[in-house]
Amino acid sequence: MRTASPGPRRPFKNRSVLHLLSAFVLTGLLAACSTTTGSSGGSQATASASADDITAQNVDQKALAATIKKTFLTDIPVDKLDPVAADAMAAASKPMTSEQNQLFKTCLQQSSCDTGHGSLTVAIALESSNAWDSIFRGEATAQALAYPQVKKIVYSNANGDVAAVLANLRSLIAQKVDIIVTDPVFGGAIASALQQAKQAGITVVTVNTPLPESSASSVAAQVPLALCDLYTEGAQALVKELGNNKSYALYTGIPGNSNAAAWQPCLKKVLDGAGWTQVTEGFTQWTAQGAAQAANALLASGKEPAAIIYDYTTEDFAKPYIDEKKTPPAFLSDVMNYSWLSLVQQAKQAGINPTSWLASGHVWFGRFGVTAGIKIKEGRQVPAQVTVHVPVVSSDSVLATNGPDVPSSVPVSSLLTPEQMKLALAAP
Repeated sequence: MRTASPGPRRPFKNRSVLHLLSAFVLTGLLAACSTTTGSSGGSQATASASADDITAQNVDQKALAATIKKTFLTDIPVDKLDPVAADAMAAASKPMTSEQNQLFKTCLQQSSCDTGHGSLTVAIALESSNAWDSIFRGEATAQALAYPQVKKIVYSNANGDVAAVLANLRSLIAQKVDIIVTDPVFGGAIASALQQAKQAGITVVTVNTPLPESSASSVAAQVPLALCDLYTEGAQALVKELGNNKSYALYTGIPGNSNAAAWQPCLKKVLDGAGWTQVTEGFTQWTAQGAAQAANALLASGKEPAAIIYDYTTEDFAKPYIDEKKTPPAFLSDVMNYSWLSLVQQAKQAGINPTSWLASGHVWFGRFGVTAGIKIKEGRQVPAQVTVHVPVVSSDSVLATNGPDVPSSVPVSSLLTPEQMKLALAAP
């Protein structure tokens, strides 16, 4: 999902959006066949590998495997992951100490926090303000706290306004942070600020949302979600289940967002090739209110699409159908909240069986950015682009991951504990 205006949401990512069935692995793609090492920013970077480095080789292997499965909702052998992604999963697999848990709570309630050790300042720059972004912030914070090299964590928040995002990035440059991790939902519109940060010696790592090719040189590294692959696979699942010559409704958060630009053409290619017809499209701002308004408008139109495709959680689209005791269209999304799983469970109890596919909500992409940034600062080789492939699974296959302690607005599947999720959601 992506970034959007304030309100519960997905993923986006920061807000406001997004493969093929068995080989869902993380693969490192070398942009321009190069690697980056980054130059030092506000504080002196370590020139060589740190003894404190956390790698996939020096953590508990059972815990690592369990973390990978929870992250991607399926088993992926660690040796199939890009090394940067594998090491990020390794750091995420380490249980937090009592001191780290206390720092986690303290950091989330402040605009910045000091860990009491290390030398690097990591900035987590959000471009929206909603539930998805709150959990993204928590995930990236937990990742930063896993590294003894991190001295300070700084946050910047924006409410889905590009001018505010640009102002925040320039503020981080003025503060001379070492690393900036951000989900660039506004794409090329913020490339100038990203370039300024790079020129200031700051290691900028963008995650989740792919940057336009023209803006790739403005950052040290990218870790984008393979949205085209994800929605290609999802579209194939729809055709396999529902057949050819059907209709669909298409939704995203805000007009012109970079997520939709990456996934919608790939989805349409598959569906158009199977004779499917798009009957409507709409925008929700990636909020519950926006989704509910779009759903009611669809019902009022009398159109009956076989599927609804939306790059955020779909329960607000399904509720009007279930309230009328109707089987809703099939759903496909790259982000579903636990509230969707609860709705499916409730619908089944009422004799209604919604059909849907989802991907793990990539709210944890900030973890990859933190790990990549630290590696670059320590002089490690990091590919200019590490594309993350996330598999599509049926909602029925992950219903058991839902539980009473998990907040309903959290994306499936966050790596935070339920207590940490609540702290992240409650943070200012």
